[in-house]
Order: sequence, then C-alpha cells, then structure tokens
Amino acid sequence: MTSNPLPPPVPPPTRAERPTGWRRWLAILKISTRRRLISPMLRGQHDPAYYARASAVGFFINFTPTVGFQIPLVIAMWSIARISSRWEFHLGVASAWTLLTSIPTIPPMYYLFIVTGRLLLGRWDEGNDFGMVRDALHGMNAAADWWESLWLQAVQLWELFGLPLFVGSLPWGIGTGWIAYLWTLRLIRRHRQKKWRASPSVPV
Repeated sequence: MTSNPLPPPVPPPTRAERPTGWRRWLAILKISTRRRLISPMLRGQHDPAYYARASAVGFFINFTPTVGFQIPLVIAMWSIARISSRWEFHLGVASAWTLLTSIPTIPPMYYLFIVTGRLLLGRWDEGNDFGMVRDALHGMNAAADWWESLWLQAVQLWELFGLPLFVGSLPWGIGTGWIAYLWTLRLIRRHRQKKWRASPSVPV
C-alpha cells in the first residue's frame, strides 16, 4: 500500500504578483491583525467572554474622540475591571484594537461623530463640511510635552466642535463594541468546538 505523495510546496509570490497600493496595505493589515489579535485569542486558555470583553472595550475606545488617550483609558478600565473577575478582560487584545485608528482615519471618523451628534441633538441647521473639519484637525496646535499636548488637543476639540463630537461618538462606540463582543465570542467558541472534534480522544 503506497501513501499519496505530498503536494508540492507553494512557491512564494513573485514581485509582479505581490499586491501594490491599497491592496498591499490591506494585506499587511490582515496579516498583522491575524498575528497580533486573532491568534492570541484562539490560543488562549481563558473563557471566551474574557477575550470578547477585551474586543468590546477596544472597539468602544477606538470609536471615541480620544486619540492619544486611548491606551491610558484602556489601562484605567482594565485596572477597575480587575476588581471583579466577572468584568476582567485581556489588556493586550483591548489595547491592540484601539490601534485601528490612525492619522488618515481621524478626520472622517470625527466628521461622522459630529454629524451623528448633531442629528441626535436636533441641530440639523449646524452644518460643517468635511473639508472644514479636516483642516481644523490638521491645524490643531501641539505642545512639546505629551500630556500638555493631549490636554490642549482635548480643549481645542471641545472649542471647535463642542458636544456633538462626543455625543455622536457614543452610538458608534457602543454599537461597534457590542458587535465586536458577539463576533469574538462566536469566533473563539467555533474554534474550540472544531479543535475538540478533531481531537483523537473524542469518540467518532
């Protein structure tokens, strides 16, 4: 009885086959997300809700106008959550999810928050176009000291956009956090069920 030969190894993509432009950026983001976020959650031994809560916290903070404060906020929430094991979450996973926000994504996100906030507050007549919001964010002053710079940016955000920016971020933070919680819970449970069924100790 002869065994089937192994398939030949897949050669790495040539330079011409490698993605370029936005496809390259998307491929890098996908690989990085898999290595830094998905794999640690799938290999972890904690209850799935432990990682699901981390995803919820990370997405909630990510979709709030707190760029620069995000990691300290996650650490503060993690420290408070450790008081009860019912609310504990994975600090590394939650922190990593906040890194989805980058300099290019801030203007469209903040503009979305402002529009949402004005709709919720009934201020339909207050309309600022996207270009104005983008220019205002780019023109914000920054101090040499990190903490002073964060404080100045928070004050400037309030002076420029006021309550709608912060109110409008809440539905997006809560909504994406809830979706991330359910998605993470389902992902880990399905992975563990599949691993359990594939285990040799499980009778067929």
